[in-house]
Amino acid sequence: MLFYEIVKIMQNELAHPHQYNNPELLYQSLEREYLREINSLVYQLNHSRDEEARNLLAKIQETDRLYLKARGLDIIAHILFSRHGECRLLGQKKLGLSPNTAISEAAEQNMATTNQLSGALLFYPLHNQTPLIAVSPMNRAMQTASLVLPREIRNADIRVLPCLTEISIAPSGYDVRSLADMQTLYNQLSFWTSPIKKLLLKLSLWMYSDQDFSKLYEKRRRAAEKIQQHGNEILSDDDKPDVVQSLNFQGSKINETRAVIERLDHQDGWFFGHGKNFRAFFEDVFNIKSDFDYGETRRIYKTVVNGTSSFHSPPYVLVISQKNGTIKAKYTGASCVPISKKSANATLPATGEVLPDISRAMSQLGSSLDHKAIAEAIPEAAECVAKTPCSESQIPEYRPLMNKS
Repeated sequence: MLFYEIVKIMQNELAHPHQYNNPELLYQSLEREYLREINSLVYQLNHSRDEEARNLLAKIQETDRLYLKARGLDIIAHILFSRHGECRLLGQKKLGLSPNTAISEAAEQNMATTNQLSGALLFYPLHNQTPLIAVSPMNRAMQTASLVLPREIRNADIRVLPCLTEISIAPSGYDVRSLADMQTLYNQLSFWTSPIKKLLLKLSLWMYSDQDFSKLYEKRRRAAEKIQQHGNEILSDDDKPDVVQSLNFQGSKINETRAVIERLDHQDGWFFGHGKNFRAFFEDVFNIKSDFDYGETRRIYKTVVNGTSSFHSPPYVLVISQKNGTIKAKYTGASCVPISKKSANATLPATGEVLPDISRAMSQLGSSLDHKAIAEAIPEAAECVAKTPCSESQIPEYRPLMNKS
């Protein structure tokens, strides 16, 4: 039985509450079928090519939409979070001493064709929206955005946001663009309160020159010029055009990121940034504590029920391969809603009867899980991502719960 057929049967059963007195069990059955379908689609995607992959990405989105609709949740915005491309601690970052590090040359070459497929990750048709593109001003995020943004986007609202700069104690994670910037930060730090930061900055000042920063500037400028092709200009009109910079960002990066998302209305938002920042955001909002891999892209749906908005994180993550630029996925088995917010109780349209709190039920079903926890608890579930879908015994088959005789 196809997933949309199962959803239709369940919606019919929910429309007759007097014949079926436990809607929460029905929602649990829906959850199991949703996880089964996503697991299968992820497996197919990871063994697909080109146009087939595009169709499967669309099917995954449609499955999310049907599931949320059956839950009584209307999607009012769609957001993607992409970590930058490969930039290794022992390679490009030089143990954190290489300031404002760029992505590896191999990653830059391998993601050169990603923009041919990445349009399949968008939720809304481009002719009906102005997508938001939010990018960290740091080199590796700018480079990644310039390579990954769908080639068909030409009307985006593009913003370079200092709140997306990396959370770091090392120069590789600072938005520094000259030796003078590094000296400024060094002078502001006290050895007694920030000994490691001050020591690392001192080492970087000894090791790097303005010539190194000139090379980084050229990479950042070229990336910004490519990003601008998708919408508004982001380079300044100075003698040396550059993107906005904030050496001393003040405020909560999580709160400012969330504020940008809250303003999205029936449009896609795509954030390009750093693993530590995005992990902190997902841990704060969903209690998901897993790290972002290079090129990992997670999506959330902004939803509304009875006038109350919330977020939904589906039970998979997308990954832009650093070896060939293709888009694959990892099944996580965790379908999550925010830990700090609960949507209002849904009401059956036919009878006015109040159903159980959807967000609470969904949270109980999956919000405490993360990649590492799944791998530890069910080792075979981690293996099924790369090899085969989870076994039928792991995700029980749905059977209509209403007696139709």
